[in-house]
Amino acid sequence: DIMSNPRIRLWHIMPLELPQRISFTLRAILKVGFLLWQLFVLLLFRTPRTQLLLVQNPPAIPSLLLARLAAWIQAASLVIDFHNFGYSLLALKLGDRHPLVRAHLAYEQLLGQCADEAFCVTEQMKTWLADNWHVTAVPLHDRPADIFRPTPLDQQHELFSRLRQDGAFKLLDDWWPVQDRQEGLFTDVSSGAVRHATARPRLVISSTSWTPDEDFNQLLDALPLLDATLAAAEVRAVILVTGKGELKSAFEARAALMAPKLRALRVSTLWLSFADYAALLGSADLGLSLHTSSSGIDLPMKVVDMFGAGLPVCAKGFPALPELVRHGENGLIFNSTEELARSLAHALGVPSADLPPLRSVAGERKLSGWDENWDAIAWPTLEAQFRLRASSAKRD
Repeated sequence: DIMSNPRIRLWHIMPLELPQRISFTLRAILKVGFLLWQLFVLLLFRTPRTQLLLVQNPPAIPSLLLARLAAWIQAASLVIDFHNFGYSLLALKLGDRHPLVRAHLAYEQLLGQCADEAFCVTEQMKTWLADNWHVTAVPLHDRPADIFRPTPLDQQHELFSRLRQDGAFKLLDDWWPVQDRQEGLFTDVSSGAVRHATARPRLVISSTSWTPDEDFNQLLDALPLLDATLAAAEVRAVILVTGKGELKSAFEARAALMAPKLRALRVSTLWLSFADYAALLGSADLGLSLHTSSSGIDLPMKVVDMFGAGLPVCAKGFPALPELVRHGENGLIFNSTEELARSLAHALGVPSADLPPLRSVAGERKLSGWDENWDAIAWPTLEAQFRLRASSAKRD
């Protein structure tokens, strides 16, 4: 565990909170300047001298510049772990042609080329980096943490009961059978043993940071067709969306307006601890990803976690997604709103003739864990840099 490992020390970076009335450009400059100073002091004065700096991208500004500077001063290797690109995320807000986006692209490309080694999260990203930036990167696919696994029924019952008591399921009140801890909406212990509730609805989980690269309005647009399809088949479903972010309140407001018209669906948002999120994921029937990727060549970590929990996934399509989601095997890939509604209904037990039969991934060979992935791919790359720096130090 990172928090308790005696060989790992965490250094916290303080955010700079600024009022929204300040222009975006000025806020960005002030925040970057504040972060630049903190990283400068941290990397060059507070932390011990190092042989290797490993930095994740994004964010790129100003971390890549400071990491490159610190690596030069300390004669250390710089390794960049590309998960996406900061310029493409900024383009979602400002547009591709904005001067700040173009400057960010040039900065990110230049610093990327200054790395001694690089990792990336997809084969497509490896190809893109080589073709466009002349950066050689080693694909290091994300893997689920060990905490993501199917949740035993007794733990499901405890989780649902506790979340209910904490008020997390207020929007499900009209479906909840009783107010005690014996019989709930999802689990039942009235017989003495924990089992699924007789009228248990299907449970769909999604998570988001509520950023523009995930359009949850598409989910709301799909609800009327999905609700009609489920109601006709007498199937009920609960869709829970976890996470915090600036677009959350708008989603909740629109969902509240739609709620009275829904017969077979309930939609709710909540914020959970990491442990509770993992347990909830392992208690669900289906995962949902609306991640579209600002670059088109990264992959959503949430889907990896869903597979770790044994869930099939309905996922919004983009170029690199088939590296992770195999349509009709471990998930369904959709694009339009109608496809989203039909895919969800199909995965929840209302078959569609033009969609392939979907099988759960719970019985599949589990994705290799981080330890195996690290030993096979990451460590040999890093070890080569350690040896290179050691030999250079001997020559000096």
